[in-house]
Amino acid sequence: MSVPTQKPAPLRRGDLIGIAAPAAAVDAAAVATGVRALEQLGFRVHVGNAVFRRAGYLAGRDRERLDDLVEMFRNAEVKAIVAARGGYGSGRLLPLLDPGLAREHPKIVVGFSDLTFLLNDLLQRAGLVTFHGPMATSLAEHPQAAARLARALTGDRRDWNLSARDVIQPGTAEGVTVGGCLSVLVAMLGTPYAVETDGRILFLEDANEKPFRVDRMLTQLRQAGKLDRVAGVVFGEMPGCVAHPDEAVTVRDVVAEAFAGADYPVAFGLPTGHGVGSVTLPLGIRARLAGERLTLLESPLAE
Repeated sequence: MSVPTQKPAPLRRGDLIGIAAPAAAVDAAAVATGVRALEQLGFRVHVGNAVFRRAGYLAGRDRERLDDLVEMFRNAEVKAIVAARGGYGSGRLLPLLDPGLAREHPKIVVGFSDLTFLLNDLLQRAGLVTFHGPMATSLAEHPQAAARLARALTGDRRDWNLSARDVIQPGTAEGVTVGGCLSVLVAMLGTPYAVETDGRILFLEDANEKPFRVDRMLTQLRQAGKLDRVAGVVFGEMPGCVAHPDEAVTVRDVVAEAFAGADYPVAFGLPTGHGVGSVTLPLGIRARLAGERLTLLESPLAE
C-alpha cells in the first residue's frame, strides 16, 4: 500500500454508529429496522442527513451523499460508519473524497457490494483498515450476521478463524486482505482506484451473475494482470450465480477452470457479503489462507 495502514479504534457498547447512504436510494422502513437492530446490540445510532434523499436511483446528489460521509468522519462522537445499503453510487464519490479526511479521523467503515468502491479506496489512498460486512437495511433479517459484526467491531477474537466451503487449489499463503464484489472490482480497472493485488489475499464475491459473466470478469482481471502475483484467492458464496437450465456449467466449474493452473491457494464459499453473509471480513490486515481456512493474523482494530 502506498500509505501506512491505520486501524480504527474498537467500538464499546453505548458508542454512536452513523448510518450513511453513499450509494442507492433507501427505504425508510428498512433503515428503521437496522437502527433497531444496532440499538438492540447496545449502540446508539445517528442517521445521516442525506440517507432519505433521492436523486433518481441515488440517495441524493453526489455532493449530498459525500457531505454525510465527511460529517461523520469529522464528528468525534461517531465511532463507526455503517452503509445503509449498496446498489450503485459509491464509485461516483471517489474523485470527490479527500483521503486525508480518513487519515486524520480514522474510524470503522462497514459495507459490501457497491461499497467495495469505498472500502478499497479508503484502504489504498488513506491506509484505513475497512470492514466487508452487513449493512443497515439487512441487519434485522440476519441477526447472526449482526451479532458477528458487533463482535468484530468490539475486538472479540472468536471470529478470527473463518472457513470457506470448498478448496479449489490447495496450499498455504499469507498476505494482506483486499477485494469485495467482483463486478465492482472489474469496474475499477483502468481507473486510478483499481485494486492493488500483488502479494495480497484477494477476496471475490458477487450475486446473481450467470457463470459466463463470472468467467468474463475473471478473464478481465487476469488480462489486466490482477491475478498474476496474488498470494491467494478466496471466493464468497456467489448466491444466484446459476446457469440457464439448458446449461450444465456451474459457477464453481468456472472458478475451478479459471484457477486450474494457479500455484497459490484458492478457496470457495466464504460466507460474507451476498448470501448468508454472516462473516465480517476486515480488509487491509494480514491473513493466512490454508486450504479452506482463512485466519486473521492481526487485529483490524487499534490495540
